[in-house]
Amino acid sequence: MTTDTALEPRDGAAAKTADTAPPGTGTGPGNHRLRAPALAMAGAVAVCLGAGLNLWYLPFAAGLAAGACGARRRPGPVRAAALALLLGPVPWGVLLAVRAVRGDTVAGNAHTAAALAGLPASAVVVIVLTLLVALVQVAAGSWLGRALFRCLPEDLRRHTPGRTIEETS
Repeated sequence: MTTDTALEPRDGAAAKTADTAPPGTGTGPGNHRLRAPALAMAGAVAVCLGAGLNLWYLPFAAGLAAGACGARRRPGPVRAAALALLLGPVPWGVLLAVRAVRGDTVAGNAHTAAALAGLPASAVVVIVLTLLVALVQVAAGSWLGRALFRCLPEDLRRHTPGRTIEETS
């Protein structure tokens, strides 16, 4: 093989494509490092505010969005687990703590719910079960988001913001 058959062009500027652009330029694989934590925090805040408005299903919706994004980016198991905790039990736990500090009878209501459900007469049991429900919602939403993302045609899965579908083929 001679140097004339090199795979990369000799002009370094021409070799930069949208996939190899430096991080922070709006394109390329490194840009999601800044966007992903911001989106995760925005999702957690949305779930917390929604739980305050009695929108109990928002952890599922946040998990659906996270699953679709995770199917594309494929985070490791530790990041996926941290995201599931951040989108489900953490916002609900924060909301319960804020309500308890404001004087709501969170523990009293949980104690009554435990007695009505035939569980041990402890508020902690119902609060832990509530947080587990949020975690299960995020996990189910994430699974469905990944499954639905993989049902998309290949050309739509490879599409990135800022690039047309024709450019990705």
